[in-house]
Amino acid sequence: MDQAIVFGKYDHLLGITNIPIDKDQQSQPQSVAVILVTAGMLNSVGPFRMYVDIANKLATESIPSLRFDLSGIGESLGVGVSGRSIDRAAEEIIEAMDYLSAKHDIDKFILFGLCSGADDSFQTALKDPRVKGIIALDGVAYKTRKFKIKKLHRYLKLLMRWDKWLNKFRHLTSTQPAPASLASGGDVREFPATSDLATIEFQQLVDQGIQMHFIYTGGTDYYNYEQQFYDMLPEVNWGKTESTTFFPHMDHVVLLCEDRQELVEHVTEKSKLMIVGCRSI
Repeated sequence: MDQAIVFGKYDHLLGITNIPIDKDQQSQPQSVAVILVTAGMLNSVGPFRMYVDIANKLATESIPSLRFDLSGIGESLGVGVSGRSIDRAAEEIIEAMDYLSAKHDIDKFILFGLCSGADDSFQTALKDPRVKGIIALDGVAYKTRKFKIKKLHRYLKLLMRWDKWLNKFRHLTSTQPAPASLASGGDVREFPATSDLATIEFQQLVDQGIQMHFIYTGGTDYYNYEQQFYDMLPEVNWGKTESTTFFPHMDHVVLLCEDRQELVEHVTEKSKLMIVGCRSI
């Protein structure tokens, strides 16, 4: 059942809990919950209601969840906002865990995050041992030699598409400027700057026994083949704590309804498996 909550050390964060209830309208006791970490400037609904759909599906499997707006985004106040956004987000995710621990006696957590939400999830796991699992959608990635070869091959194929060249010519000769809201801009990400730094952090997470599942879509410009994840981090001794999935047919925000339904089912199944692992600890 969805319930709006206010939490945080300044009572500045607004979230929505979805705590499964039984036929007597009593909440079902659980020891593990999923926290949905928002991406960029998006609020807790997620792109095209992705986070709502995931929370609702988790509830049908009796899995409690919390989605919330990070400070200064959506309905959460920008109180005490300072420092790196990734550190601030980690602190607020920890406050979300504190709330669920105090109100619902939940002491283990799985974090799901898209894009920068995945980055924030990893940072939180490095700081708080209550994080037992991470499901990352289009999280950290580094370009490998094979990535560059595949991208070059794709460009060579596009060179033979005369319709693409014609569209490009029409765009360049158009006298109508693009709206300001569509102007290109940089997407700020704060994951480790190099794969060497990422190796250190991922090895720490592995050593902590954290379960990790990495989902990549065809909607990024930094991931384009199934095994790229392992090629980019060859020095990590994973120890069977991780798994990966590549959905090349999906875009970054999973726009299509059928793709989103597939993703929701996938995230739910992975959450169930991680919860089994959490309960065995």
